[in-house]
Amino acid sequence: MHNIVIEIQDISLSRNDNNILEDISFKIERSKALNLYGLNGSGKTSLLNIIAGITEPTSGYINNISGDENIFHKIVYIGHKYGIKGNLTVKENLSYSLHDNNQNNDALISNALDIYKMTDLKNRLTKNLSHGQQKKVSLMKTLILDSLLWIIDEPYSALDNKSIEIFNTTVKKFLDNGGSLLMTSHSEMKNSLFALDNYRIKQ
Repeated sequence: MHNIVIEIQDISLSRNDNNILEDISFKIERSKALNLYGLNGSGKTSLLNIIAGITEPTSGYINNISGDENIFHKIVYIGHKYGIKGNLTVKENLSYSLHDNNQNNDALISNALDIYKMTDLKNRLTKNLSHGQQKKVSLMKTLILDSLLWIIDEPYSALDNKSIEIFNTTVKKFLDNGGSLLMTSHSEMKNSLFALDNYRIKQ
């Protein structure tokens, strides 16, 4: 099995004659997390959108060398706006994410709610939750969707220490099973639970 999942090669992005990203190259590896870090405005979110297939780069390539031709359909993407609907309950948001899933949806959702200690809030509208609780709802998508790569914009923002521990535990299990994580933050990171590399995005 090839250890490299996706290769990002010479990615650049320009808008209105402004260079947002220039000649970015790195590899996403199996069973490892990669933290893209840099200051606000350095293009981290734009780069995630390119890799997730939301934005077209001005130049450069994203190469699938995983051996799985469907790798880009096996991505869970969580942006900084969480991607949840405020007028739906916690459970309804998770059910919506699973609308085309053939597995036992109720069991998947119940397990995710239990892991993130949100079972008592499953029938609450997400617009009435705190930012930290809303973030946990978005992160629960990683537990209910079949995926090989998680792409998460600033996963630790708005989380308390207990929720950070829960997230780190879910990441370790995912990576141990051959998954990959691409995430962003404002600074270089270390994690004693799982393999983690850092890549600086310069302005």
